[in-house]
Amino acid sequence: MRLALLFIDYSFDVNNHIAWAKDLHNRGFGDFFNTQSSEVYATLYPNYPPVALFLFYLSYPLPKIIYQIAWWINIHVPPFPSNLVEYIDERFFLAAMMKVSAVFADLGLAGLCCLFATRLYKKSKRLLVIGASLILFNPVFFYNSAFWGQIDAIPVFFAVLSLYLLLFTKRGLLSGFMFVISILVKPTTLVFIPAYAFFFIKKFGFLKFARTVIFSNLIFLIAFMPFIEHFSLLSPYQIYMEKILAAQSLPFVTNSAYNFWLLIVKPGDGIKDTALYLFGISYRMYGYLIVSLAIIILLYQTRRSRDKILTPIVVFFFSAFVAFLFLTKMHERYFMLPLPFLLIAALKKTNYLRWFFILSLLAFLNLYHSWAVPFIKPLFQFTDNRLVYLSLSLVAVSCFFYLFSKYTAVARRKKIS
Repeated sequence: MRLALLFIDYSFDVNNHIAWAKDLHNRGFGDFFNTQSSEVYATLYPNYPPVALFLFYLSYPLPKIIYQIAWWINIHVPPFPSNLVEYIDERFFLAAMMKVSAVFADLGLAGLCCLFATRLYKKSKRLLVIGASLILFNPVFFYNSAFWGQIDAIPVFFAVLSLYLLLFTKRGLLSGFMFVISILVKPTTLVFIPAYAFFFIKKFGFLKFARTVIFSNLIFLIAFMPFIEHFSLLSPYQIYMEKILAAQSLPFVTNSAYNFWLLIVKPGDGIKDTALYLFGISYRMYGYLIVSLAIIILLYQTRRSRDKILTPIVVFFFSAFVAFLFLTKMHERYFMLPLPFLLIAALKKTNYLRWFFILSLLAFLNLYHSWAVPFIKPLFQFTDNRLVYLSLSLVAVSCFFYLFSKYTAVARRKKIS
């Protein structure tokens, strides 16, 4: 199914991926973040972290390799369709190859769900099938990666893998390595840092956490080395903050995400998140304050939890969900970030499953609202109706408050479930 979707269409952002990959091959890695792209689409300069750029770099030669193989077959096997060789040389085929890494991340997430299910219910093959299927056949995932061409599944995969290693193994350094790889693909997984640090220290202690932080920062520095001509210890962090994190999304309060801010401002108003809101405080700062407060409450309420498996998974889910709903500059595709953690929690506690279906539906409608391909007029008219998308945003916010209040209330009674 994913292979078929690769070749049908792709989003405008994939052009950036192609341009950056081409520039890496033609101009090299040095001073890459300070050099304007040869093909300018949504951004003048590259704004993705090193591991994502490296994946684009590896994907770029694939059409040429496949073309040579197809050409050889075409010459030596007469029934082979010659038109296929010509298609491989088209930009559509190159765009398809740029999606391959995200497709593998989808498959990897399905595999991780199986691993979690094995740990949570060692004798239940049914849960293995359910866990994998709810990733593999979930339109939020295959629409975003195989069809749209976004790479959001890749950092999520590494974040889930780092959590698995943290919960079920003693390989703290490897878990830290996987976590830093996730933020080197895309900054979206930065929202997990407080929860990850909290549960890491709780399991391994502060000394091992300090060693893992040093090791992870070393990996971070090494990843940036090829991209910086005049390297210093501070330059990777400056680039990440200024060239990647600050430039990762459009600078508006909301970027069509079904979240809290869509209830406050209209998407077309173009209000920047640095603009002042109530009491002279910017929209951005309100987002930081709300998310920080929610995570602090979560960690405080769960500090004495005896459940060493379900509690971290649920806290990761809430961390991603509150970030999507209340941080500014959110894109619709970031709605997928909390879903794998909610699904994994549902493998242990099945009453979460209905919430997974509700949020998956909201996430898919949000994706389609922003990229209505294939164009289905009734569905597009439904998602593009202001009353509808305001209602759906309200539903998403209401789901969070209901689940959050219920979970923290149980936590206060020291009966985490």
